[in-house]
Amino acid sequence: MSETILPKYIQDHLDRISRENGFIDYSMEVKQGTQVGEGFMSELSCITITERNDEKQLHLICKVAPFAKNRRKEFISDMAFAREADFYTKVMPCFDKFQKEKSLSKDDQFLSYPKCYGATIDHENEHYAIILEDLRPQQFKMWPKVKTSPIENARLSMREIGKFHALSFAMKDQRPQEFAEFKKFTDLFKHFFESKTSQVMLETSYDQAIAALKREDHKNILRKLKDNFLEYFDECLNEKSANYFGVICHGDFWNNNILFKFDENDIAQDIRCLDWQILRYGSPAIDIVYNLFTSTDKTLRDKDYDNLLQLYYKSLSKTIRLLGSNPDELFTFDNLQFELKRCGLYVPLLAPILIQISQASLSDLTNLDDMCDKAVNGEKNSDGLVGDLSGKAQLEFERRLNGVFEDVVELGYCEKIL
Repeated sequence: MSETILPKYIQDHLDRISRENGFIDYSMEVKQGTQVGEGFMSELSCITITERNDEKQLHLICKVAPFAKNRRKEFISDMAFAREADFYTKVMPCFDKFQKEKSLSKDDQFLSYPKCYGATIDHENEHYAIILEDLRPQQFKMWPKVKTSPIENARLSMREIGKFHALSFAMKDQRPQEFAEFKKFTDLFKHFFESKTSQVMLETSYDQAIAALKREDHKNILRKLKDNFLEYFDECLNEKSANYFGVICHGDFWNNNILFKFDENDIAQDIRCLDWQILRYGSPAIDIVYNLFTSTDKTLRDKDYDNLLQLYYKSLSKTIRLLGSNPDELFTFDNLQFELKRCGLYVPLLAPILIQISQASLSDLTNLDDMCDKAVNGEKNSDGLVGDLSGKAQLEFERRLNGVFEDVVELGYCEKIL
């Protein structure tokens, strides 16, 4: 990571955080945390605040909107940063107060998110920043993106997202007026995919995925999705689709947005969920299928897909009961199965580009600033996000993608377009 210089409004924010956390005579080291091609809506800096003549340190991550104006516009950074700030300053304070009032133990609470030290959302000056604890000194790290999740990672993910969804169900039941404010969190992906850059990225990824699929019926499914992808996105995610079972969803719940803590045998023991920029009110099924079909492979799903759904529902229903509501009245396992089938088309809509990203090296990724400049300036832009994958990466992409389509067809998730 190279040294980087932050804008003055962020530096002022960091000075305030330093003072509030007892630092008086301190130094501040700032290093770049993302490289070219990484991250659509934000860039990261890693910050270490050190008290001089003392061992005391504070480790922070500063998320800022991309400095390139066209990229901020194309990837709706203003909306995304405002939404994530709402998670840390409105949603979780409300949820946290609720679960503490219900006297849930720490083991039963949803606590799997980083501490937020502050956020700046200034639309007039286009200042967007969120400052979070850096979890790496606590031994949290990302699972290698090129590898699918082992069962332990998947279990932790389903357990924690079950707890998180339970908070919505119980609050809607007991405090509907208080929860009503959160129903305004409509889908941001629709806005994201309306941009010219995003459409080029998706269309290119669909073409590459169609070529990679082995079965003609699977190719035809993806062709239909490509021709009307905004319509199908909206069908899965619009306000009407949330219906009675709507909850606050993470919205982008896959391996790239999760950190794990591992034991000495590299078995995941704890989890933290990051990047709440696509937080939305919608069906709980979206978070489940998004995670399990982008982060696991067919071999694991063949053995444990049903078990993971049961684990999710067990975590959800237990937490709803502990919060004082009745899951049998709010969301049964049959309701979950119905929602999975109703929203399952979301999987083939996003799996092609997400699995591509997971297999791409930095050299395979197109410069996002250049892509957005071309789109905004009306230049011909045929570049996808991911170029030609290497031989091994291409084979893994094909293996995982074909496995996804085999499963979603077998599970009936594509029936509406067959």
